[in-house]
Amino acid sequence: MTRHVAFLILLIASSLYAAMRGGRPEQIGAATLFGGAWASVFAADPTRAHFRQLETGILIIDMVLLAIFLWLAIRSTRFWPIWVAALLQAEVFIHVGQIVVPAAGWKAYMNALAVWGWVAQIVLIVATWRHRQRLAQQGSDASWKGGPASRPPIQRG
Repeated sequence: MTRHVAFLILLIASSLYAAMRGGRPEQIGAATLFGGAWASVFAADPTRAHFRQLETGILIIDMVLLAIFLWLAIRSTRFWPIWVAALLQAEVFIHVGQIVVPAAGWKAYMNALAVWGWVAQIVLIVATWRHRQRLAQQGSDASWKGGPASRPPIQRG
């Protein structure tokens, strides 16, 4: 099995698990990672050899994904989106490295970008599993900061 097929299986499995068993932040994260992975496949410039120079389309996608996960980190009650945002920031830095040192080698550029996608999928699986644990232990798991569900109940009398 090639690493592409293995990643596709992991991508589909983690996305389905988060979509079916996760809270709203996990579902948004799954859709974002799934969409970003597929968009990246089509964003690579087909008129030239891939990863031989800066992949501008993939850089733009990574920056959009980073923005979405930063938003999730700020708005949701979850800690895991900041981890995925950090992984995406590492990917953006790798693109910057390709600009600064274009002779570093296309395989290093390609593999350095790919490794973070694997880790992000694993973070999503663990995040969804933790959400299920909180639901089982506490009966609820507030998804968003500042909403009525995230405030403690008012004590009267």
